[in-house]
Amino acid sequence: MLLHSLVQHADSREDAIPDYYQRRLVMWQIDLSSTGDSEPLIIDLRPSKGEKPRQVTAPYGVRSGKNPPPFLLADSALYVLAHPGLVKQSDGEKLPSTSPKDLTKAQQRHATYRSMVTSWCDEHPDLPQARTLTKWLDSHTPDRWPEAMDQGHLVAISVDGEWIHDLPQAQRWWAEKVTSAKSGKPGKSQEGICLVCGETGSLLNTLPVPIKGLPNSGMNTQLICLNQPAHYRAGIKQLGATPVCVRCGTKATTALNTLLADPEHRTYAGDSAIVWWTRDPTTETDMWTLDNPDPTEVAQLVNGLRHPRKGRDALAALDEDAFHAVTLRVNTNRVIVADWITIPVPELKRRLGTWFADQQTWDGWNNTYVYWSVWRLALAAARWDKRKSKYIDTTIPVHLQADLAKAALHGTPLPAHVLPVLMQRIRADHHIDRPRIALLRLALTRTTTRHKELSVPQLNATSTEPGYVCGRIMAMLEAIQRKAMPKVNTTITDKYLTTAVVSPRAVLTRLRIGAHPHLRTVARKSEPAAKAMEIRMREAFDLLDDLPAHLNAEQQALFILGYEHQRAHSARAAAEAIKAREAGKDLADDQVADALPEATEDASTTHSALR
Repeated sequence: MLLHSLVQHADSREDAIPDYYQRRLVMWQIDLSSTGDSEPLIIDLRPSKGEKPRQVTAPYGVRSGKNPPPFLLADSALYVLAHPGLVKQSDGEKLPSTSPKDLTKAQQRHATYRSMVTSWCDEHPDLPQARTLTKWLDSHTPDRWPEAMDQGHLVAISVDGEWIHDLPQAQRWWAEKVTSAKSGKPGKSQEGICLVCGETGSLLNTLPVPIKGLPNSGMNTQLICLNQPAHYRAGIKQLGATPVCVRCGTKATTALNTLLADPEHRTYAGDSAIVWWTRDPTTETDMWTLDNPDPTEVAQLVNGLRHPRKGRDALAALDEDAFHAVTLRVNTNRVIVADWITIPVPELKRRLGTWFADQQTWDGWNNTYVYWSVWRLALAAARWDKRKSKYIDTTIPVHLQADLAKAALHGTPLPAHVLPVLMQRIRADHHIDRPRIALLRLALTRTTTRHKELSVPQLNATSTEPGYVCGRIMAMLEAIQRKAMPKVNTTITDKYLTTAVVSPRAVLTRLRIGAHPHLRTVARKSEPAAKAMEIRMREAFDLLDDLPAHLNAEQQALFILGYEHQRAHSARAAAEAIKAREAGKDLADDQVADALPEATEDASTTHSALR
């Protein structure tokens, strides 16, 4: 199915890369003159600092063994110019190696390259480019190289500025040569029915093109590699038990490499790469929103969930277009398919909309909804460094980013370890920000429906869920302390959050008693404000018959959710009260409490810390 989808995609692309070609970083260009009236130019194409590397579509294939074969017309300096490699001298300067071993190896590689190019020129005597190339090869002795050139640098040849390997004659010749090599020896190639296209043709022993662009990939990373007895199918190695024809094998691997090289069709998640495409290459998938969500675009996806009729109409066109995504990793030069999905494009957009609706957080101070990328959510599960005020990215749980992307595409719950890991982080570092709240909401709403009503982005003031109410009370007590002591260094949350999340009765009872002196301090500034804050706190306590002695894992998560919702609600109330006061309106007692100077500072600090 994966190979079939890749072949379909390759057939539908107008900018398809020729068979056995790949986008490569060409670092040197040898430009020949067709008239022969000037010396060949060796042009340095290496990018300067800050410049984007220049990618050129050039011949490529699998190269392994004691005598690795050359690539036609575009290969490393070792093959094209017999470069022996640079060696660092005692004074730090790098000079071409004079080792007999290196020189012999370079001459041998250059001889095979020269033989291949000569063979191509001999078969195309009518081509002006071939005649120019033959003339240069006959007159050129590779014994000098630019100082900055090394043997691994890719060198390509052009005539009057036009790449020779871009000629249709070169593309066809190279494809036939690789196909012949991959189909087995002449007269011994296997014929059969291809599992991908269902047609009879020459079958491959191995896939002809290695996969490039994956994290930790090597020179010959293979999509399918059955070269060990444990991998054999029915005792048959390589593709003997998985018949794939030359055309399909080539198109599938070339299409995958093209997608991996295109930032609009792939993203990296730690040691994984996620690649996606559609049957129709012009279809817009909105997949970029997982990496860089724009509030306006995401709002359209979320609003689409509220139009079920449109959703049904879209789903009715299941076969109009399809979305494919595959998550790949590498292990010892073998590609691991960690995830694979095929769904209609309308269904993809519905799942993306659901993903953002489930992680939606509310910025009370600015009264806006905020959405987070997959990598930012994964980073929120890392340890928080208080001294540097940032997350330690090396402590992100393994494969979490890829797992989150998988949950978004499949519409499934998050991995079971996410919630306990996140709660452990919060209890340890006491850091609560919006990405962590978004991750908590995802974990709660996608794991169980019991707390669906509570897992809304804004405050639910009527909820009587014990954990949620305790979190609200904790935020109220902290707000009272901040209004009484605006310059306090260590808040009650800094001191007691770890214990309060697990055993709220012991902590909140004690903190309620300790809040009375703070309320008296507030009363000296504004009696109505202190009274309003005391009433709010009492109403919150009255939502519970009794404070719970202990909270389970889900209730602990709801505690954090209630704490954050109450803070965001207070920030919004403060912003509205300040706006009303600036407009010259009379404030109610609640608004007086919200508009106290400490409230402004509190809300602003919260806003700054959470961004």
